[in-house]
Amino acid sequence: MSITLKEDLAQITSILNEIFQIVPFKRDYDTAFGKICNILRKYGIDENPRNLRFRFILCMQEFFDSIPEDDWRLKDPDFLKQADEAGISKFIEWVIEQVS
Repeated sequence: MSITLKEDLAQITSILNEIFQIVPFKRDYDTAFGKICNILRKYGIDENPRNLRFRFILCMQEFFDSIPEDDWRLKDPDFLKQADEAGISKFIEWVIEQVS
């Protein structure tokens, strides 16, 4: 993996981590995923921010699908952080697959 790709993946991860630091109702997903779109265009991935956001939601859904619904702790900040991190990780894997 090239140094540039590693740096871009780190930047994407940073953008996603930053958005999850913001109180949910104040998050600007369109801007965050717009920044990610700009990064991905360098690699020929021409998606719009809403499509990328949907892709990210699917990545997060994989985390929730892997756990019985009775075990979801939606009011537990640690559980939600774990879900965020799993979604980010899956999204980064998807980006790598698209670039490869």
